[in-house]
Amino acid sequence: MFKKILLFIVVVPSILLIGFILYLYNSTRFDVEKLVYYNPLLTTQFFDRNGKLVANIFDKQNRLYVKFKDIPGRVIETLVATEDTGFFEHRGFNIEAIFRALIKDIRAGKKVEGASTITQQLVKMIYLSREKKITRKIKEIFISVKLEQILSKTQILERYLNQVYLGHGYYGIKTASEGYFHKNLDNLTLKEIAMLIA
Repeated sequence: MFKKILLFIVVVPSILLIGFILYLYNSTRFDVEKLVYYNPLLTTQFFDRNGKLVANIFDKQNRLYVKFKDIPGRVIETLVATEDTGFFEHRGFNIEAIFRALIKDIRAGKKVEGASTITQQLVKMIYLSREKKITRKIKEIFISVKLEQILSKTQILERYLNQVYLGHGYYGIKTASEGYFHKNLDNLTLKEIAMLIA
């Protein structure tokens, strides 16, 4: 009798947990498409006949798109060094970073460190709310893993650097570079790059 009760206490919650995880995984089935076929709102620019910028027109997001090949290597290196040092090794999430952040949060008694990869941050920017729920985090991981199976690391970085909000209405690294420093990305100093990434 005791074995049956113990079995019931262990098996039923395990089945429920597996069912819940499968439900969450299945609910993310179509979410990846928005990032695979990434089509953000863009700013329309008007130039005079001499090539001088006259006006930027945008609705909700001021964004000047930049292709990965036109993003300086120093921008990529700074982003990866600051946000996700294991970016080129992981497959969407970093289990070591999650456990490290969990331990630090438990010791501090509050949330002090994040563990999101660049891919997870991109997913959060596009799809999910900023609410701190375990179900949102699990969905974020599922979408990130699916995304990494479809897109290359360079495609993920390109989308991230064009989607990220950098303050004062500037979406994307190119918009922020021109808005804050009145410079093209190629002309930024290392200090200016660090200020934008930080």
